[in-house]
Amino acid sequence: MTDNYLQIRALDFFGLSRTSSLSFVSGVNVVCGASDTGKSFLAEAIDYMLGGSKLREIKAAAGYSEIKLGLVLSGGEECALTRSMSGGAFHLVSSVNGSETLKADHVHGKTDNLSGFLLSKLGLNGRIILKSKTKSTTQSLSFRNVAPLAIVQEEEIYKKGSPFWGGQYVTKTAEIATVKLLLTGNDDSSVVPSNGALPDNTQKISLLDELVAELGNEAQGRGLAKSDIEGRLGDLDESITRQRTLIDATKADLDELLQNRRNALGECSELQDRLDEIAELSIRFDLLDNHYDVDVDRLRAIRESGSLFSHVKIASCPMCGAAPESQHIQQSCAGDVESLVAAASAEVEKIERLKRELRDTVADLRIEREELSGRLTQSTSIVGSLNRRIQEVATPRVDEALASFASSVEARAAVQNASDLYSRMEKLEIRRLRLLESGATQNAGDAVEGNLPDTASHALSLRISKILRAWNFPGECQVYYDTKTTDFVIDGQPRGSRGKGLRAITHAAVTIALLEHCQENGMPHPGFVVLDSPLLAYFKPEGDDDLQLKGTDLKERFYEYLVAHHGEKSQVIVIENLHPPKELAGRLAMTVFTGNPGEGRAGLLT
Repeated sequence: MTDNYLQIRALDFFGLSRTSSLSFVSGVNVVCGASDTGKSFLAEAIDYMLGGSKLREIKAAAGYSEIKLGLVLSGGEECALTRSMSGGAFHLVSSVNGSETLKADHVHGKTDNLSGFLLSKLGLNGRIILKSKTKSTTQSLSFRNVAPLAIVQEEEIYKKGSPFWGGQYVTKTAEIATVKLLLTGNDDSSVVPSNGALPDNTQKISLLDELVAELGNEAQGRGLAKSDIEGRLGDLDESITRQRTLIDATKADLDELLQNRRNALGECSELQDRLDEIAELSIRFDLLDNHYDVDVDRLRAIRESGSLFSHVKIASCPMCGAAPESQHIQQSCAGDVESLVAAASAEVEKIERLKRELRDTVADLRIEREELSGRLTQSTSIVGSLNRRIQEVATPRVDEALASFASSVEARAAVQNASDLYSRMEKLEIRRLRLLESGATQNAGDAVEGNLPDTASHALSLRISKILRAWNFPGECQVYYDTKTTDFVIDGQPRGSRGKGLRAITHAAVTIALLEHCQENGMPHPGFVVLDSPLLAYFKPEGDDDLQLKGTDLKERFYEYLVAHHGEKSQVIVIENLHPPKELAGRLAMTVFTGNPGEGRAGLLT
């Protein structure tokens, strides 16, 4: 077993007012639990801290700005790498060399950059790998060539292509050359570039290579793998449909609340109008009652005066002494005093009756006013309640639904754009292959063999077969390496043609086999692997192929094998939804993300 390796000990996230830490040990580590808790972001963060160019933005990471990755290197050296989540250089603190800054970009043979520092610890710094078989050109080995063989993220573990190839034709030769270096320990520094005449299509092919590389970089910058685009578009279409339905339902609820508020406001307006009318009538009735009182007082005065006048005797005039019969008194007036008194009394009774009727009317209006005031208070309360529901619940729900819908539409446009980029790349790659086929070089004999050596690929195939049998994988588990597809064939069936879940499991087997082959034969390897969702078939099966595993003990065998074969000088980090078997609880390190803030650890950053 090689003494050059590294292991992950801790991953810490730092913000102004919060921190989050996750520890790892030698041997088998399992991070499992609910979906949307940051498990896949964990694999991305480890890759980012080992030289990845960009870190995906997620909502939970909003309060954090810096990441620290703790490592243990061969020989017991401990170090910590710190980097801003926005990118840039790395700050290294080592128990051997103290503190220094490491550049993010690889420089051949130098150790002042992260790639050179890590490769030097693995005995790989300064190594050369093949870049182009036809041109016999080479390039400096970077840790980024090695990282995909140790860190297998979710979108990569179930892709249909080779586990050794990222899908870009321009990098395929270098990626296979990296695997050959790890399997054999031999690099391509002995390759001599061809100086002979180049084919006529060389410049066109070179231009196409540049265009494909640019499109590839742009597509990778979108954070979407080619194999994931179709499913992502389908998910977004379903999400957009659901959100449109939710928006319609939410708007219908809001419209109903608004209509209820309009009805309540209309009732309030009608009640207030009637109350205003009653108030005006009350004022008028008060005036009328006062008028009745004045009339009654006047009539009573007439009645009292008439009563007194009727008892006065007619006598001689005190002024002139004229006898009664000689005085000019209208007999009608003198004789009708009693009738006037009677008329006044009758009118008083009539006005008193009108006053009683007026009091009854005023009392009825008072009762009506009290009832209407109560109803107005109740209606006003209903309006207030509806206003609060509209402002606090319905309107935010509509705004949130519209924002989510807009976000999904924008995301789909971005995914479609990425799909268009991959389509353009495919067309350019087809043109490139046609140029290669039509323009054979004059010095074709100078081309370099870029495939894996048969002995190394055979040994690796046998180990994969052994692992799959130990996991109780369906079938005879006969494995061989197909040089044309740079992928493995299992029981006569290409690995990439199987279901999504079986592709994930077999990809994990290839990654573990490569780690074990390098360790047992003293070949260079990072010494650890990170597998994101290798047991995908159990919680997200794809068709009948994946359903073969239903009811089998592959999951239990998977963990039992890892625990039995990976200990102190090896490290396997498994990121999964499902928990490992309970009987292995004391033989592996397990972290559970519950997804519930009130129960255990909710997630990576919560």
